[in-house]
Amino acid sequence: MNTNKIFLDQQRFTGDKEIDPLIENAFQSGKQNSIYTLLKMRGTEISAQEETDLTKFLLSWRPMPSWYDETRLLKGQFVFKKYAQEMMTLLGVMSLPYCYAASPGNRALYLSEKMRQSTGKRLIETAAFVINALTPGSLEQGKDGQIHINKTRLIHSIARYHLKAVWNDEWGVPINQEDMAGTNLAFSYIILVGMQQSGYRISHEEKYDFLFTWRYIGYQLNIDEKLLPASFAEAQLLTQIIKERNFRKTNEGVELTTELMNYFREILPKHQADVIEAQIRYYLGKEIASYNGLESEPLKDLILSGINKIIFIKNKFTTPSHSYEKMTADHVRLRKKFIG
Repeated sequence: MNTNKIFLDQQRFTGDKEIDPLIENAFQSGKQNSIYTLLKMRGTEISAQEETDLTKFLLSWRPMPSWYDETRLLKGQFVFKKYAQEMMTLLGVMSLPYCYAASPGNRALYLSEKMRQSTGKRLIETAAFVINALTPGSLEQGKDGQIHINKTRLIHSIARYHLKAVWNDEWGVPINQEDMAGTNLAFSYIILVGMQQSGYRISHEEKYDFLFTWRYIGYQLNIDEKLLPASFAEAQLLTQIIKERNFRKTNEGVELTTELMNYFREILPKHQADVIEAQIRYYLGKEIASYNGLESEPLKDLILSGINKIIFIKNKFTTPSHSYEKMTADHVRLRKKFIG
């Protein structure tokens, strides 16, 4: 892992060197409709298409890294299956608002969101990527997990292409290597921190396996290997350094968080929606929450802290049951609501 300032500064000006030229060429030659058609297809449908640079890319795998361990990869996916509903909840109330506090990286998400004007749809698509990558066995040869990863790379590259028109070069490249590494940490290390805050007794080996799986996903997303932590300690260090370099209060972060709050108020029962801001403050901490415009509400925060202490104790002595099935049912319900 490399946390050198010069190296990280360089990574802010690097996107995805493999797919970005293909996307630019496709748009400049008027073939962008074929990209959007491919994004809607399953793996078997893509395989049946005429071979092009884009179909070859979507069906491709990066060479296995020297540290690849199939057993650890699968174990990490089973950690997700064990705690799927809890982890997906943390994705919404911790990981995403955590990412919103990172600037200028949040500007790419903010500007893309303004183009799409659909917070619910974007969040369901993010959840679908996580589910497809972390479901046990999904990253085996012949399964669609890898194609979902490659589609994400494609979507990121399309966003980079469109954002050039409204982007300040001083910010680096939209969705650059450092920002992608930060997002990878938010979906892996930060989730584990949230699980600890919630009282779940996750073993050292389970933490390592979960981080390993996201290290591999990050590698397949073409994130530089030097930005992919090999241990919990390395993940903690890189998270802290990226936070110090990028986290601050911005209008983009506040607006993205406001839209997230509106989404929660639409999907949650009123008694949960009334305390969602306090719950996010609990997980993010006062500093990062304030960057997102979630200022302290002492009475509500005190009440929720007491409730969370009770939940913490309960979680220390119980293991979730049917977590993956519950998460899947929730995802299907929300997908119907926001995508159809």
